[in-house]
Amino acid sequence: MMPGHIPTDPGFLDDLRSHAVVIPNPRAFCGVRDLLFARALRSSEDVNRSTEPQASIRRPASAALLHRSFLAIAILSTPFFISSCGKKDSVQKSQSGPHLKWSVRADGMAVSHPAIAPDGTIYISSNVGVQAYSPAGKQLWKLTLATPGTPVIADDGTLYFACNYGLVFGVSSAGKLIWRPQIGLTGFRTPPALSSDASLFYVNSPSDIYAFRPRQSDNVYWSLQTFREGLLETANILPGSARVEHAGGGTPVLLGDSTLIVARQSFLHSISSSGNRSWTLEFTPGGVSLGAIGPDATIYVNDGRNVLYALDPSGSTKWQFEGGGFLGSAVVDTAGVIYFTNGDAVFAVNPDGSLKWRYSKQLQPHFVTSPTLAADGTIYVGAEFGLLAFSPDGALKWNLRVYTPTSPLTIGQDGTIYFACGYSSLCAVEGDGAPLMRSSWPKAYHDLANTSRYSPLNE
Repeated sequence: MMPGHIPTDPGFLDDLRSHAVVIPNPRAFCGVRDLLFARALRSSEDVNRSTEPQASIRRPASAALLHRSFLAIAILSTPFFISSCGKKDSVQKSQSGPHLKWSVRADGMAVSHPAIAPDGTIYISSNVGVQAYSPAGKQLWKLTLATPGTPVIADDGTLYFACNYGLVFGVSSAGKLIWRPQIGLTGFRTPPALSSDASLFYVNSPSDIYAFRPRQSDNVYWSLQTFREGLLETANILPGSARVEHAGGGTPVLLGDSTLIVARQSFLHSISSSGNRSWTLEFTPGGVSLGAIGPDATIYVNDGRNVLYALDPSGSTKWQFEGGGFLGSAVVDTAGVIYFTNGDAVFAVNPDGSLKWRYSKQLQPHFVTSPTLAADGTIYVGAEFGLLAFSPDGALKWNLRVYTPTSPLTIGQDGTIYFACGYSSLCAVEGDGAPLMRSSWPKAYHDLANTSRYSPLNE
């Protein structure tokens, strides 16, 4: 190992885990480790942004040093903390008000955003496979798979995944592998969008788009490829570049079952569910992120200059909001108000593009998740060492100290808030008791099943 080099590959972390020891009363140290990982991840994002040639705001050169420092301490502390942090806590039956109900240490690390089935079963993935938990935090089953990503649940209970190694999977609600096309694809960073007939739409790291119909065939239904040197220009070639320094994956969203909206690199596409392109918009070179869909099917995206755009389904711009860069996903309530965070503040923007309110306090820990909306109007946002609840007018309702969330939040039918925490655990928090809001886009990936499918019927 070269002097000054900090190994971050999974094999190195697994080796550290094999030498882990349990220390007396380790719970006090778990949050410290969580914050170190969160700081490392955030500083890593700062480093990445600072190295983008087109970045509008340059980060100081010391960002890389800070990233290495946080990551070094986090990794070196892993042998002492990792074997004890996240063991299941007993349910706090006697507590009232917002509180941590339980946390459970998952098998493996890099725990995903949860998906929740109609019966309340919670599904997550980690770097070692898929796991199912009861609402009480009991593991029901586990299945070893190669780093599956965020789970998506079909109406028949099948779970669908895409992994960093370019594989796609289907797993039954009982934990059996039932669909695995033997097709070598490039790795995926986001979950697929899922239609009501179980058609799947994936976007991989080079920004190629693939459609599958797993109930009919293991073969690719259709695909659109990102431009590569030497390829002949055809109708199936997408603009941009598949080269590593330019590619960046993408986010697929369905408008009903007929139209796929995809943000990839600096382009936004409207594509029919059969693979026919309708329109393409090009934004700034810094990239474009698809945030949310409004009640009238307005499409919200932000670009590399941190401008929030509102577009109608035909691709025409309705308005722009300066300073509208967001972390993760934006969300939209029943009145059409858009909520998002840039890490330093939480914003609420009216449907006409005017600012409704902005929440930011000095010494406030960084926000680390996109907002999630509850049916009573409460806005939940994860922060370093905390879970915050806001009222629709922007007032802080409460700030609960919890293990740092490392995934977006979701809300079960009984109002329990679930999220990955501390990088290797699943946390359940008793909030204000309301379930997920029935709006056009109340959370990342839209719904409890993570289908990324908008429909007015879901409101």
